[in-house]
Order: sequence, then structure tokens, then C-alpha cells
Amino acid sequence: MLESPQHTMINTMPSTELKPDIEHRQDKPVLGQDFANTNNSPTPITSEDETPSTPPLSTSNNIQINSDKDSLDLSKRPSAYVTEGKIHNSVKLDDTLTEGRPSIYLFIFVNPLSGDQKGHDLVTLPIQHFRLRKFPQVQVEIHNILDDEDRMNGVKNIQLVEAKLNFGQLPPLKQQTTSENSSTASSKSTEEKGVLSDAVQTRQIHVWSAGGDGTVMSVFELLVAHKINLDLVFFSCIPFGTGNDFSQVLGWGRTIPDKNILGSKLQNLQELITDRLEKSEAARLDIWQIKMTSYPSGYVREAGPKERKDGHDVAEVKEPVTENNHEMIRKMSNYMSIGVQGFVGSGFEAHRAGNRLANKLVYTHESSKWVFWRRFPDLTRFIKSFSQGGKDVLYWPTPEEKQDKNRTPSKLSEINKDPIDLVIQNIPHIWGREVDLWGEAKTGLESVNDRAGPCDPKNWKPQRANDGRLEVMSLENMTSYLKKLANFRDHVSRIGQFDSPFEIIFREPEHHMKEVDKVNSNSAWVKVKAMMKDKTRHKFEKKNIMCIMCDGEFYEIKDPKSIEFNRFAQIWTLGRNDEENQGRLVKDELDAKIDNDHLVSPPPSAAEDIQKQQQQH
Repeated sequence: MLESPQHTMINTMPSTELKPDIEHRQDKPVLGQDFANTNNSPTPITSEDETPSTPPLSTSNNIQINSDKDSLDLSKRPSAYVTEGKIHNSVKLDDTLTEGRPSIYLFIFVNPLSGDQKGHDLVTLPIQHFRLRKFPQVQVEIHNILDDEDRMNGVKNIQLVEAKLNFGQLPPLKQQTTSENSSTASSKSTEEKGVLSDAVQTRQIHVWSAGGDGTVMSVFELLVAHKINLDLVFFSCIPFGTGNDFSQVLGWGRTIPDKNILGSKLQNLQELITDRLEKSEAARLDIWQIKMTSYPSGYVREAGPKERKDGHDVAEVKEPVTENNHEMIRKMSNYMSIGVQGFVGSGFEAHRAGNRLANKLVYTHESSKWVFWRRFPDLTRFIKSFSQGGKDVLYWPTPEEKQDKNRTPSKLSEINKDPIDLVIQNIPHIWGREVDLWGEAKTGLESVNDRAGPCDPKNWKPQRANDGRLEVMSLENMTSYLKKLANFRDHVSRIGQFDSPFEIIFREPEHHMKEVDKVNSNSAWVKVKAMMKDKTRHKFEKKNIMCIMCDGEFYEIKDPKSIEFNRFAQIWTLGRNDEENQGRLVKDELDAKIDNDHLVSPPPSAAEDIQKQQQQH
């Protein structure tokens, strides 16, 4: 028999199979906070489902199971048996002061191929459900997000816990304190007994991703697709990927401390889980929905090989899209880059390796190609304008328009540079590092003429990841780009702060074709200039293809039409907050508390409200 590691407690409490048909369930809220617009009434769980019957004992030397005539040898432990897909325990145990049913359920969805494939050891553990001795009230489940069956088992278990929570069938959360922990310590040292942070004790469903930034959004999309109530869930992560912006902004670091995720007797895994349960604070995070659209002559698709299955993108846990799709919708939690990072990343995707170090080398190689041999196209040749709430608020004139002295200026704010990269930030993080480009900037307002509306600094507020706004900045040239990488960030071309919804509108394909067709002009001078310019163009610019990076994943849009940004939800995350480190999201949350003179944090317990309603009925 496989023995459990020293620091784990295998959970053998009875569980109920989640019924596969959900015809009796109404639609549930897809969005968190005030974004929910539908209701859910899960099918009640009967007392028979909740409390499995105890097998009848016989006075003979055999144990009779139901009315079955088959017998079991008493020399073997009749701990459990399975009938009709349900697990029945041979003995019904009551909760005690030291052990009982878990009150918090932690689900970890692992991408085993992310980064250095550190997650492989997690999904090949011979145990899947367990409880740490340090936190017996927390049940941990590990699921492989790339395995269809295992992924769905995780979703079904979340739905089961959610249904039990809605009907008050989970043990109540009992508030812990450090003094209580010290007073109850007897033969064991206090280090053996963990104390959950105050924030952790306000939710009974915790969902973590174990992978890169793409895996984070894969897990979120998974919950949304199956209508899990996001208001009942805490999100966090274990970083395995290359950039891991989400993990860093939460304060959990760019990667795990030890490449061996398990360690001796699961010591490393225990420490990772313990840190997030003991040293965390709740913080809100906006999730944005991005809609990328092309003209009928073009397409929207992911960059890189079509058939690759390495868990690098959300699409791998969703239905496949058609070859020439003119629209793609995905979610964003971190930031988007239009231009430099997109162009470099498109080549990177074609050669993405199987480990973190190799990926860095590939990305560096692709970057050097653009820096030394290629020329990044001006975004003003692609982008036409910005709109917010359906009204144009920022115009992007072409280089030729800016040189035309007879041009009638628009009545809008105007970009007066020709940037090569556009950064749209939800979190103050970029390039896999905690870089606060927006907050550290002292100059750069000259990048926009006639500032008004979202481009006017008078209307700006401090950058936060929970304010329903996105910060937009531009990088004019490679010199500017390299200076930012080298920590010279006093000058940042801040374009504006945009509310939801807003849209980036691109030029019509006909405008691009006029430039391309100049090589066939009847004018010799025009033709020579066009041919010289054509030699400096990359194939993406010649074919009117815009490349985009969104949360570490890369996309190509041929004949782009628009990119729409809508705040989709606001989720609760667990970020680090102790004497050693404070995650940026936690700082944003605490700053919001100071500004509003109250904490817009999770209620004392979302489960308590449900349980009180249950008691009233």
C-alpha cells in the first residue's frame, strides 16, 4: 500500500458524484461583483446524497453489502466500496475537535508543459486529493488542465462544492487567530499548526493556476465557461512559465524557489501552499474582454504552429476556431502590446522551446533580428483612431498627413509622433518585470496634441488594477524602447487612461494598398522612392498584418479592423502581504481603502450569508 508523505493527510471522507446532467440548473452568473446578470439555482442535494448509508453488518463471518450475496473476507479492511458511482464508507465518523470534513477546498489546475515542465511532477503524483497536517481544514486537489477528463473532473468537483455551499452543507468557516493557535498547541510545536490569514478564511473555494500567464487565463475561461460563481472564489497561482507577470504582481515571485516542486516528503509543495494560505491578503483584479476583428479580406489567428499542444494558450481548453476567422475573443488580466512585442513574439512562437532558459534565448535571438536587420513599422500607418463609449477621442494622422501644411487639423486630440509600440496596461508590469512605466514617468505629455477627455492628465487617477481603467503608453523608436529596458524611465509617452468600453480602430485595407501600389506608379520618382521603401518593409507590413501580444500569448491580424476592450469581471485574488513583501495588487487594494475610507474587500464570509439564509428557511 502506498504510504502518504509525512506532511500530508489523505482525505477519505465521503464524496458525492456530481450528476452529469444540468438541465435542472438555471444559468449562473458568469461575471463577478456587479457584472453578474443571471441567476443560478442548483439542484438541491438530498440528505441521501450528503450522508451515505453505512453498510449493514452481519453476525456471520461475512459482511453483506446491500442485498448482494457476495461476501468479503473479514481479514481485509472493509474501508469503502463503490456502488452506482458513489463511494460509501464502512463507518460513519463524526467531526471531532481535531479532524472533520474540510471547510476550504483548494483546486490547483496544472499545465505540466509550461516553462521547464515543473508541473509534470504534480500531475503524476500517486495522490490527487489530500490535506496537509498543518491545515486539516483545507482539502487540496490537483488536476491536469491539458487532460480533458482530469480537467472536467476538477470542474465537476468545483460545481459540487459550490452546490453544497449554496445549500449550507459545508462546515462553517471558523476564524483562527495566532493566540488561539498557541494556546491549543500541546505536544506539537506551533510551527506544526498553521494559521490561515484573515483573507483566506473568507472564501471556501480557492482556485489556483500552476503554469504561465496563459494558464492563468485558461483557468479563468474554464470557470466562466462552466458558469462557476466567481464571487465565491479566490484566485492565486504557482508560477511555472517564462514571464509570469500575474504571479509577480501578486507578490509570489517570477518562479518557484526550487525547481523540484515536490521536494523531500512534499516539503517544497507544502511551503508553496503554506505561504499562500498564511501570508496573503485579498485584492481585486479587473478582467478585460478583448475582441479582435479583421476586415473580410483578412483573418485573426494565434501566432505559431497550428497543431502545437503545449498548453501555451487559452484556445487549447476551448473549441477550435476556423482557419480564416475574422473575429477572436479572449480575456486579459495583465497587459497588451501592439507592435514591437507582437512582431518579435510572432517569430518566437514559431520556435518556442520546452524550457524557460531556452525560451529566453529564442526570444533574445528573435529580438536581435528586428533590432539589427529589420525595421519596425510605424503604428500610425495601421491605427486610425481611438474611441471611448462610441465616440472618437483620439486621432492618429499618418506621417504624410503630419507633413501636409495645408491639412485641416481634426477637432480631436492627436498623436504627434509615429510610435512603433503601443502598451495597454491593466497591471503595472511589463517585459516579465515589475516596471511601473506609468507611475514613474515625469515627462512625455508632448506625445499628444490638444489633450482632452481620457488624454487629459487632469482626468487621470493613480494607476490601479481594480479601477475599471486601462493605461495606454507608446514607445516612439528603438532608442526609446532600449532606454526603458535599461531603467531610464523618466520620459514615457503616456497617451491616456481609458474607461470601459473603448476601441482601437484601424485603417481600411484600401489605404494600405495605396502605399503598396506606389511601386507600380507611372511617376519614376514616386516609383523609385516606393521601391526603396519597400525593401525596408518586413513581410508583415507588406501584407498589412498587425502582430499583438496579450498576457504572454501572440496573435496575428491581417487587414485589422478593430480591437475592443470591455471590462468583463472583477475577481478576488490572494496576493502576498507580510513583512518581506507586499504584492502590487494588495497595495492597490489597501490604497483604495484609504481613498474610500473603507475596504471594498470580500464580506466577512460569502459563505456566511448563504448559511444564514439557509438557517432562516
